[in-house]
Amino acid sequence: MVHFTPKGGNEMVALQQKTALRELLARSRARSTQKHRLAVGTRAPILRLQETELSPRRERFQDLIGGAAAELDPSTLLPSKSRYCLLVSDAEGVVLECYAPEGAETEFQRHGLTVGGIWNERLAGTNGISIALESGNVVTVSGEDHFYRCFSRFACSSTPLTDAQNNLIGSITLVGAVGRRPDEIGLCEQTLHRASRQFQTRLFRNYHSDKMTARLMSRDPATRRCFETLVACDDRGDVIFSLPLWRDDARPEPHQNLVGRHLSELHDLEVCLRGPARVPPRRYFINSGTPNVPARLDKTGPLACFANQGAAMPNLVERARKLAAYRVPLLICGAPGGDSREFAQAIIGDLGLIGPTGVTLDANSPNADASVSEALDVMQFLGDYPVERFSPTLVLENIEQLGSAAQARLKQFLEADELANGDRFNEDRALVLFTSDQPWQQFQNGGIVQPGLLHLIGQSVLELPPLRLREVEQLIRAYLARDRATPPQVSDQAMGLLCDYDWPGNQREMRAVLREALICGNGATINVTDLPDRIQNRPATPQRELARHSLRDALNSADWNVTKAARLLGISRATINRWIASEGLQRPE
Repeated sequence: MVHFTPKGGNEMVALQQKTALRELLARSRARSTQKHRLAVGTRAPILRLQETELSPRRERFQDLIGGAAAELDPSTLLPSKSRYCLLVSDAEGVVLECYAPEGAETEFQRHGLTVGGIWNERLAGTNGISIALESGNVVTVSGEDHFYRCFSRFACSSTPLTDAQNNLIGSITLVGAVGRRPDEIGLCEQTLHRASRQFQTRLFRNYHSDKMTARLMSRDPATRRCFETLVACDDRGDVIFSLPLWRDDARPEPHQNLVGRHLSELHDLEVCLRGPARVPPRRYFINSGTPNVPARLDKTGPLACFANQGAAMPNLVERARKLAAYRVPLLICGAPGGDSREFAQAIIGDLGLIGPTGVTLDANSPNADASVSEALDVMQFLGDYPVERFSPTLVLENIEQLGSAAQARLKQFLEADELANGDRFNEDRALVLFTSDQPWQQFQNGGIVQPGLLHLIGQSVLELPPLRLREVEQLIRAYLARDRATPPQVSDQAMGLLCDYDWPGNQREMRAVLREALICGNGATINVTDLPDRIQNRPATPQRELARHSLRDALNSADWNVTKAARLLGISRATINRWIASEGLQRPE
């Protein structure tokens, strides 16, 4: 009786393969008689090698399997109080390891089921080990299907072992009594099949340890048979080597011509970077050092403009640089109409993280949920398999607009990221920045995001102050100088009105006002008459008047040191000097 368990598929596929194995058995029995001149009645047909001959074979086998193999551990393959004998052979059918049940060692040894036993077809005739090595499949040779009659009381389930390049290197066999039930035989075959697949997967990943590996899976819609292929890729994700995990002649279309293709192009295959290997390789490492954050902010860099805007901006800029350098997720928020998106891009630019692995998405755009899920998969992939010299970045704008499905996927990603990295620095970790035109208080009280996600997004919160609390003059001049060879000028009177305005619409309103003034004026200088009526005719704000009244106190406290006074008031030296001139103040004698 011969059993065979296919690697997936329906009963018709199993029947076809059993028929093929029947033919394989018949040919083996014929060779045993006609070619090898064996006699079925021989009582002790198995020859054994001496220890001196076994030692070099064991060394070669250990080199091939990479040392101790957890997949061949008897405690894994043999159930407790097992009645089975476990054999591990080399590619020539010589038994290198044997684990017999306690009390039955002598019986198994008497039949050659022991270390040193030679089970190739030339000496042992038709048997489970020789058939598995020849067919390349999991087989069970039971009872009278053995060539020698003395083995008719045994049922041998065996599977071949192959290396990372599909070369045959040995076999694993479970030997039990012939009277086993079919479901028990099926369980043995499944155990051996799983062990051999995990064994080859481990060897494949060890062989390609300097590359990223993946398992590609598909299922035949007609037969429901599952096909799996292991691939090794370069840092870009292009396949450079493939290894099918089935050994018959089947050639499913999705698994053909894989070399040279990128993983993202394999739409008909399920890609799994961490297959069912017992100890999957981990390709990214936590750096023990700390990131290199320059002590001084580059005055020509993208963050310098923000740092010069007074109020709390210099402190926020420094905190942002340090946190982003450690790859801490940041929520950059503030009042509507603010510049949180520009601030996020400035952080990435300041740290030199602008590169091909950066992604920016707007949660308010069409199909945002699918795009966010795809982007998170990319970030996770690049974190595990980093591209040399480039750190992945993700800027997710308008986070408050994210749908529930994408929020759930984001929560899963951030939890996994936190578990993998904790508070340790990892230069390959993706830098994730969230931006919003909502104040943090509204996030906490308004139910904008799911409760479990709130403090994963807001691990570090940078709430940008509104425009009215910043150094408006500096911001206006910086905006007018952007992308212009000759920046427009602003008259002193117009600048005074612009600085006195409350700017309820924040930077968005400021940009609109300056655009209107340039269009309605001469384009070279913004004068009072170019400004909208709401700014021309608006009375000075009480806060600004209070600041001017505090100017003399600040100057007196700083002994008329303009730099110190500016620091006390949280404004720039230029504004202090302009206010001194407008108020007609003079340093006391």
